[in-house]
Amino acid sequence: MSIPFLFLVDGEISLYALAWARNRLLMDEASPAGLLKGISAIGRFYDYYQLVEGGKPLSPEGLGFMLSKFYEARQHGHKHLGWDAVRKKTAVDDVRNISAFSEWCANNFGHVPANPRERKLVSDLNVQEQREFYAALRHRKDWDSLAHLVPATDAGKGIVNQPTFRVKAKRPKPDYRQKYFPPDKVLPLIRATPSVRDRLYFLLLFFGGVRASEPLHLFVTDVKIRPDGTAQVTLGHPETSTYEWADALRGHRTGNRATFLKERYFSGPRNVLAQRHPLHAGWKGMSLDDGSRQQSEVQWLLPEMGRYFAKLHAEYMTSIRRHVRDDHPYYFVNERSGRHFGMPAKLSNMTKAFERAARRIGLSTTDEGVHLHGGRHFYGYFCASQLRLPIETTQMLMHHDSLLSTKVYYNLTGDVARDELRKGQARLASELPSFLDAQRLLLSK
Repeated sequence: MSIPFLFLVDGEISLYALAWARNRLLMDEASPAGLLKGISAIGRFYDYYQLVEGGKPLSPEGLGFMLSKFYEARQHGHKHLGWDAVRKKTAVDDVRNISAFSEWCANNFGHVPANPRERKLVSDLNVQEQREFYAALRHRKDWDSLAHLVPATDAGKGIVNQPTFRVKAKRPKPDYRQKYFPPDKVLPLIRATPSVRDRLYFLLLFFGGVRASEPLHLFVTDVKIRPDGTAQVTLGHPETSTYEWADALRGHRTGNRATFLKERYFSGPRNVLAQRHPLHAGWKGMSLDDGSRQQSEVQWLLPEMGRYFAKLHAEYMTSIRRHVRDDHPYYFVNERSGRHFGMPAKLSNMTKAFERAARRIGLSTTDEGVHLHGGRHFYGYFCASQLRLPIETTQMLMHHDSLLSTKVYYNLTGDVARDELRKGQARLASELPSFLDAQRLLLSK
């Protein structure tokens, strides 16, 4: 995994930024995307200091004032720097990263913090902040095994440590509008796709409900065929999932996927590669069917699609995958002949394949739901409006930790809701006749 560098005006690398990024990588296990955002924020702050403030020495108060001006420049744009306006959350995240870096330098190297913390009593906060403080204190016992020691801490004594310059991003409201791929176009899209590899990938999106990057972590050994002819696809955590393999020198080996990749291929999991690495593939995480092995199984919306996947799998392994050298274990590979044949497929490859397939059936990527993640939204829509599964069941099938996450995908159409209401009303006659008798008595008056 690589660490992003920040170059200074003299061409040297910022060793402080490099040390901070390394510390975050090792101690906080920060993701490649998180490291890149942090260093980029510090770089923008440095640009602002050099190009707007002229790189002149600043007092501690002047440094704090510059942070507030930087925040305004990020949020509203800056003509001289060529910055466009960004969302408030983006500007807030930049300020938080800069504050964290500055505080780390102050604690480790004695520097002046750009956004020093100040101790306050809870009673000095506004009403909303006091409510948030006490709510966090009440819920702490739900996750902190040392919650019984809180009364001895500053928080338990009603003391808070807050940055001097403190801004909050508005929490976005969940968007429950239709985001799913047009249901009547799903099968035509798969049917119009000539590539067996792409069909397999689309089946996982639409009828397996996986995220766009998750199939790129699949190993060849993660796909098996059950006795009933249905494909069994297992999604293991790219780093920590238990894995077994044969080693020419050590014999049978058991470890995790990160160890396997390091020993066999001298590489690392794709999710820890630098964000701009061609083979980087994200991993958001999921609730696990098997926590001890750190893995979950894809649940097919329809068993017929699981059998169709198995049929395509046999064809794909024979025509494409068996011709790939043992340079990596990944299931989805580049199928175009040439020097890149057999390389692990990239997310950009699959995005272009999806866009080509959409155009074949007359769809545009500007249409509602016509994007890779629209397949996962289709999965949630189908569970709600076609299979009419409870949202709790859908949560398990989509491997969500929180029911709130499932609500974004659980698209129940108006027709289905009205149909369910009519069924409920019909049950009243047999299950609650006394209520109907009372209703008729009321309406007769």
